[in-house]
Formats: sequence, structure tokens, C-alpha cells
Amino acid sequence: MKDENIDFRERWKEKSRQMFDSSEGKKAFENVFEKKTQETLLKMADNKVLTKLYGTIESGKESVVFLADDKDGNRVLVKIYMTQAGSFRNMKRYLQGDKRFRNLKNDRRSIIHEWCKKEYKNLSDAKDVLKCPKPIANRNNILVMEFIGKEFSPYPKMKDVNIENPDKAFEVVKKQYKRLWTQKEIVHGDLSEYNILVNSNGEMVWIDFSQGVHKSHPEAISLLERDIKTIASFFNKQGGSIDAERAKEEIIGDQT
Repeated sequence: MKDENIDFRERWKEKSRQMFDSSEGKKAFENVFEKKTQETLLKMADNKVLTKLYGTIESGKESVVFLADDKDGNRVLVKIYMTQAGSFRNMKRYLQGDKRFRNLKNDRRSIIHEWCKKEYKNLSDAKDVLKCPKPIANRNNILVMEFIGKEFSPYPKMKDVNIENPDKAFEVVKKQYKRLWTQKEIVHGDLSEYNILVNSNGEMVWIDFSQGVHKSHPEAISLLERDIKTIASFFNKQGGSIDAERAKEEIIGDQT
């Protein structure tokens, strides 16, 4: 009977050769992610969730985002959380106060897996009330979602787009946030001009819901307030005249 590690290495070598579009992409993945993440990726490939991976389009302290194709040839995003993420303690803080995630284990890997599950759930809820990537699958520390872009290029972030009417644009964001808060009871937690894309129709698409929390979280109101101040500041710098405190009160209403 072959050693289990030898079996895995042989299988990874063969399957990854098929999945990655270049040896550079494969090498980049192997340099960052360990065996368990490789195993998870293989399971997703076996289940036909993914068929091909291209290069990375974004990377940070907690995750790396790859461009990929699903079984139907549709372009998707694969967000892989690093199990040695430096923001581990911060993740735990956001999860512990969220009533949707009870009986949370204390080890690093479990926290990362729940964090990935949280973003999947946040996207699943948010897509009903605003434009955001449709979540497709999640397993352990890997999240697969709709790609918001064309061909191999994501749509631009709002920070890189000329805003013709900042006050009107903010009103759209405010209405979307109010729906998120009142209908889905979620706070984005990290909303800024960096986490909103503008698609080819000029519509705003919210991304990166990993820090999103339920309204019952003890920090929900302060996170919402921070979101509104951040996005209002951006629009005001574009020439708007927005009162962030008033906007926050309009969103929250009597829902506290």
C-alpha cells in the first residue's frame, strides 16, 4: 500500500497540471498554500466547481484572489483565505459577537473556515437587496463567487471612477445600505471606495463582505457608522455635501 502522502503528491501533480493555465500560476499557489488547502482545491475540482485557475488578481494579508473558470466555462473568482493569516485575532473578534456563529472553536484553522463561511453567507443575503458577487460555493478556506468584470479584467473600483454627481451617488449607497440593514440585518463592516466596483452600466457593485456582521453584534452600530463616515468622506472629496451622522440615523431609523 502506497504512503498516503505519496498518493496525494502524485494526484496533486497530475490534477494541478490540468487546472493551472501556467506553471507560474501553479508555483505561486504552491508557494503560499499548504497541503490541506491543496486538498480542498482538488475536492472542488472533483466536484466540477472549478476547472481552470489563472493568475492572482489581488492579494492581501488574509487572502489571495484567483481568476478561474467553472465547469461551464464561466469566469469566477476564487478567494482563498490563508490559514496563517496575520489578522486571525481580528477575525475571531468579529465572529464571536455574531449570533449566526455559535459554538466557535478556538483553533486558528476553525476560525479561518468560519470566516470563509461568513463571507459566503453575507453575500448570499446581500445579493437579494443590492448588487454584489453571487456566491457559488465554499469549502474550508476557499470561497468561489461570481466574477464582476469582463474577460480577464475586473470592473474598476469606485476610487478610480469619475463621480459626476457625488450627492446622488451617495443617496444610492445610502438606500442600498438601509435595505441591507433593515431587510437582511447585516452591516458591511468595511465599506469604502475600494470595496465598491462600478460595472459597465454604471451600477455600483459591493464587494468584500468578509467583515460583515449581524445587527445583533455588539459592534454593529459602530461598524455601520464607520462605513458611512468613510464612504461619505469619499463623496465629499468628490464635491459632495453629505452629513454622515444624519445619513447614519436615516439608515438605522428605529431598527436598533
